[in-house]
Amino acid sequence: MTRVFFLAILPLLAPFLVYGLAVWFARRRQAAAGPDGRVPPGREATPWVVLLALGVCFSAASLLLLGADRGVPPGTKLLPPAFVDGEVVPSHPAE
Repeated sequence: MTRVFFLAILPLLAPFLVYGLAVWFARRRQAAAGPDGRVPPGREATPWVVLLALGVCFSAASLLLLGADRGVPPGTKLLPPAFVDGEVVPSHPAE
């Protein structure tokens, strides 16, 4: 579940989180400066389509990187992890 969160959900939500933080900081900055008749941050049109497109691109990039990061070529037979002489031997290609 952690892997799914970091590789699919977090990249999809990252643009929305960054936008939310930017709006929050802008509102704090304006509250500290006082009213000057300008449109408050967060009241302008929110770029939902752009944020969603960026999230999809980040998710696709993370999944592509995950698929490209394989240390074993396709078709290689792997031996599962084993318990040998009191130690766990990790999985490895069959010789």
